[in-house]
Amino acid sequence: MDLNKIEELIKLLEGSRVEEISVRKGKFAVQIKKGKKAKSSAASKPRAATDNPRVESAESQPKEKQILAPMVGVFHAADGPIKLGSRVTTGQVVGTIESMKLLNDVVSNLSGVVVGVFVDDGMPVEYGQALYTIGEA
Repeated sequence: MDLNKIEELIKLLEGSRVEEISVRKGKFAVQIKKGKKAKSSAASKPRAATDNPRVESAESQPKEKQILAPMVGVFHAADGPIKLGSRVTTGQVVGTIESMKLLNDVVSNLSGVVVGVFVDDGMPVEYGQALYTIGEA
């Protein structure tokens, strides 16, 4: 995937209501997220209650969290790849990261159902890169 294709993805994301896009081609993967725009002084005025009649509670929001890579290295799936819909529990080893010829366990700090998979076995990963998205069951 070349830089022009990535720029096209960024423009596509900017012009849509989608907040995040992930693309994988072979061993190459890119994940693009929209950032928060700074508010101008005019926009920072408090709103009246009638300006936003639809207020959602925190419980009505989908609760999804991500398992992140704790270090740089090559990701290896633990006991076969974790797939969409798989159940993950806190403390479960979801893979290993090979770094400097040492295998380091990636342990889930979340429980739930896998709703997003961002890595394949043998794929290089960066520190803080999303590996899996976990939703509540």
